[in-house]
Amino acid sequence: MSALARLGIGAGGAPRTVIFFAAAAHFLHHVLLSLYLTLVLTLSDEWRMSYGDLIALWTLGALLVGLGAPLAGWLSDRWGEARVMTVVFLGLGMASVLCGLAQGPASMSAALAVLGAFGALYHPVGNSWVVKHALERGKAVALAGIAGSFGVAAGPVVAGALNDAIDWRWAFILPGLITIAFGIALVALMRAGQVPERDGDASGEVPAHTARERRNVIALLALTMTLTLIAATAFATALPKLVEDIGGVSNDGLIVVGLIVGTIYLLASGAQFVGGHYADRGHARRTYLISFVLLGATFAVAALAGNWMVLPLAVAVMFLFEAIAPIETVFVARYAPAARRGLFFGVRYAIAIVGGPVGVWLVAALYDPSARFAWLLYTLAAGALFTAALSLALPRDREVLALGAGK
Repeated sequence: MSALARLGIGAGGAPRTVIFFAAAAHFLHHVLLSLYLTLVLTLSDEWRMSYGDLIALWTLGALLVGLGAPLAGWLSDRWGEARVMTVVFLGLGMASVLCGLAQGPASMSAALAVLGAFGALYHPVGNSWVVKHALERGKAVALAGIAGSFGVAAGPVVAGALNDAIDWRWAFILPGLITIAFGIALVALMRAGQVPERDGDASGEVPAHTARERRNVIALLALTMTLTLIAATAFATALPKLVEDIGGVSNDGLIVVGLIVGTIYLLASGAQFVGGHYADRGHARRTYLISFVLLGATFAVAALAGNWMVLPLAVAVMFLFEAIAPIETVFVARYAPAARRGLFFGVRYAIAIVGGPVGVWLVAALYDPSARFAWLLYTLAAGALFTAALSLALPRDREVLALGAGK
């Protein structure tokens, strides 16, 4: 069996259209949701508002990213993932256009709220879609996940390039129109019968866990994933400003900030295959634990580092977050009944209700012009080490392998 077939692409697996549109949606999702975090640097001058006040406008949107996730997952279980994916493309594109048309802080806050509401749809639906069609779930999730990482990397570059070439409004509007075009294409392919729905899992796996075991693991994962999301949101929110604060960077224009931030994400993106590989091989818990320990150490060193030394440390932080992401997806897929997997993924991403706004709030609250992000990084270091301690309570890797062998 070829490597692509094992991932669920081609004969015996998911059609290429499923992987393509899942990856495209993930890419565009992260591009659109990251635009504002870079463009806020321009709006600070245009609207004469502080960085902290402008970042706070995204708080409601970040809240809605999680609020709509369970509904999206529930809907995909009943209506089909492909149909909900059309709403992902069309809704996100429309919301981005609205952001570009905003006339002030109030209308921008409302447009960002719409963006957050439609941003809630992708992860529960897209992950459920990919997992259903994949034979090796960790690697397939990593493939779609890397597309999202490219989106996160491209977002600051797109924002900076369009802002400098045209203006900040078109930096929202043009990517929005492209996203809408993808949605129209998916609708056309569905009507032509080129994007199928699947009743069962391609892998044929059946969760071999009791209801009590599932509840215990999901409850623990809800806590560790909330802490992870808080840290990831806080770091992603702060990163453009962290880069701008490096001596001399702010004098070269917003495009340079965007390119540096985008390069950081791009260099880290391949880590999803690392996490996915070890998850498929039964080393999910061990890799999860080690990643958090390393995160804690890296955050602490970054708080002490000065100027350009922050950049390789930022790459290391994002590499570890990327490695963690497919492991969490495999954990949820392993413990969720197939008929309700979308809902379970929705509950997973509903933690953004807490994690997203808290992460944004931490940046606004802990940023100090004199100390910069030192207090934020120390706080994130402590949170990562605490999460590592919690992950010790997850099922041991050999116990998971034994359950799988007993199917």
